[in-house]
Amino acid sequence: MPHRFSHPFDRAASRHAARGLFALAVALSAASASAQDYSVGIAVGPDRGRVDCVASFPCDRSSVHWKLTGAYRFDAVYDVQLAYFGAGRFEGGDTTPLGTEFGGTFRVGGIGLTAGYRWTFAPGWSGVARIGAAGVHTRFEYANALAANVGKTTLQPLAGIGIAYDFSPTLRVGVDYDVTRFKVHTTRGPLSMLGLAAQFSF
Repeated sequence: MPHRFSHPFDRAASRHAARGLFALAVALSAASASAQDYSVGIAVGPDRGRVDCVASFPCDRSSVHWKLTGAYRFDAVYDVQLAYFGAGRFEGGDTTPLGTEFGGTFRVGGIGLTAGYRWTFAPGWSGVARIGAAGVHTRFEYANALAANVGKTTLQPLAGIGIAYDFSPTLRVGVDYDVTRFKVHTTRGPLSMLGLAAQFSF
């Protein structure tokens, strides 16, 4: 927690306060430089979304996702991360209350904010666990061109784990696994994303 300095009533107190602030600034600057506080990252890999399937339309619950991240690291183990991801497309369908089957394409993407905890278990190797929330947007495009497409954005839990190796103080490469949920029309289900990730610190 930042220190609060009392108001200096004389020059001696002012000098002490200035010296303290200067020392604190130098310490924070050095810590920032050594800890690589900010980072950006990219990940890509397979994913899977659970959609409903009907016999009269194609069904495909697998796709390919990408993820862009930006993070701020508080200290050696804690950080916060903002992630922007696109989960690709899934093929599925459902049945109306009248018993008519329909099919189409689900397109899923979102923006998430998570808090992370990282621990080092071997020289150069580390693991991370994340928990937070994401605004997930799902668009359903009907196979029937006469039907209007529908879209929905919902707030969903977002969690993830990862393992990485530090090739240098500024480059970390590893594997991320993230899970969240999506919802549109009458379909809701889990979304899981496994990706090869690279993170650049500065």
